[in-house]
Amino acid sequence: MTTEDIKYAVGCLLVIWVTGDTHTYIAEVKQEEPLQLKVTDDTGSPYHFLKAGDFIVRQNQTLQLQGDNESQQALLQSYVDKKNPLVSGLKRLGVTDWKLRTILPTPNV
Repeated sequence: MTTEDIKYAVGCLLVIWVTGDTHTYIAEVKQEEPLQLKVTDDTGSPYHFLKAGDFIVRQNQTLQLQGDNESQQALLQSYVDKKNPLVSGLKRLGVTDWKLRTILPTPNV
């Protein structure tokens, strides 16, 4: 897969850096043109509406996130191993209180 394979359709997930922030986030595409993202479902949060210039897409990590489950789990684990886990506030990722939370890999059972 190449960076040209990244999907930017509404609902797709991307790995991003937010300008001026030190965390790495999982964001959802809200609008394709112009590209708008959200990191949380909380409409009162500044992370609910991100536009061009507010973020940088981490292309290689996004490809991994948009891959199969094994690829996704490996990505999440790599960030945990680096002591800098991915963060998001999206309900679809299991965050129910709209706060920004660490997104961890699924434990092997």
